Amino acid sequence: MTIQITAALKNARLQATLAYIDTGPDAPLVQLYDGTRPANADTAPAVGNRLLVAIPLTQPAGAVLDGVLTLTPEAPGLIILTGTPTWARLVNGAGDAVLDADTGVGAGAWEVQLAQTELFAGGDAKITSFALT
Repeated sequence: MTIQITAALKNARLQATLAYIDTGPDAPLVQLYDGTRPANADTAPAVGNRLLVAIPLTQPAGAVLDGVLTLTPEAPGLIILTGTPTWARLVNGAGDAVLDADTGVGAGAWEVQLAQTELFAGGDAKITSFALT
């Protein structure tokens, strides 16, 4: 059997996640990397992974409604390296890793939806959707 939780518990868990994302003095960030995603979010990015851009989130970083935590970008991020992002790391305002997620353009099996496939240094990167359930 699988455990089924109530809508109230799901919302409470997501509110706790949002509170952790908002921990710290700085804005939370969505960092986009190329290369292979680490085995878990407690692992530092591999040497070959390059940070392409960091996109700041609002404070608070989003809102919980009907069992969905939707994160909201503050502004597009300035792209520092040209490349194709394959995964994202969400870090809280203290700089601690919160979670890792796959990235892509349009609807697909990724959690972070982007406006473009390839990023070019000097341009802006925009998240079109980042929701947790």
